[in-house]
Amino acid sequence: MRSKQPPVKLSKAASLSGIVASLVILIVMVGTVLIVLPTDTPGRSAVTKIAAPYFTQSWRVFAPNIAKKNMILEMRAQWRNEDDELVKSGWVSITGMEQIGVTGNPLPSNIRKSTLNASSSYLKRYQKLDSEQQERARTTFIERDGEGGFQRIPDEELIAELGEDDGDVIRFLRMDYMMMRNMTLYATAGFGHDIERVQWRIVTSQPNDFTHRFDDEQQYSDSVTAFGWRQSNVRTDTSVVDNYRQVIERFDSMGTFKKAADDAE
Repeated sequence: MRSKQPPVKLSKAASLSGIVASLVILIVMVGTVLIVLPTDTPGRSAVTKIAAPYFTQSWRVFAPNIAKKNMILEMRAQWRNEDDELVKSGWVSITGMEQIGVTGNPLPSNIRKSTLNASSSYLKRYQKLDSEQQERARTTFIERDGEGGFQRIPDEELIAELGEDDGDVIRFLRMDYMMMRNMTLYATAGFGHDIERVQWRIVTSQPNDFTHRFDDEQQYSDSVTAFGWRQSNVRTDTSVVDNYRQVIERFDSMGTFKKAADDAE
């Protein structure tokens, strides 16, 4: 009769390896359960964020930062007529003008998306402001000059009004100033007048979901974010205006500005 063999005593290394393996299995099992649970389950979002790059499929592999919304930048301008009266133009779609000829072109020029990029950056800086700051940004940045005319509100006053020592305010005002310059130059080149002030708005539209892609009815309503009038304190160099005019003519859009001028109030 054979005697019973004493149980084999595991080494410390083997015991430690078993503990580690058990912990790994436990973590994987808990993570798997959390991933398949409803989205509002506590802890699910943190686990999904870690596991997603390894265990999920994303279209960003093929199209990084794919656009989910379309943005159109529109502007209008004011100038004085022969009777020294302010004339207000109709709206001009600058983004629509730039995108003429993009359809069917696999390698369009970068200039055809310049205002698309600019309006996207501008809107991101605007969205970083709080609700009160956003409301003020949507109103005019113009004040009376005490002599019967108007002038741009000084930067110092705008900063004090929107919020001092706020980096988001400074970054927005810088972008706002560049938008004013860009729109003023487009208006000067397109309308052929000395522009006194400009205004712009960003129209955001979202295409139908994939399952409704063939529906004639639009699934989502357009969102319009309009900003107040900005005084055009820009020294328009003739060569720069000529370059803008050449861009407009290249896009065959002088007629668009003419129609907006004919619609002037």
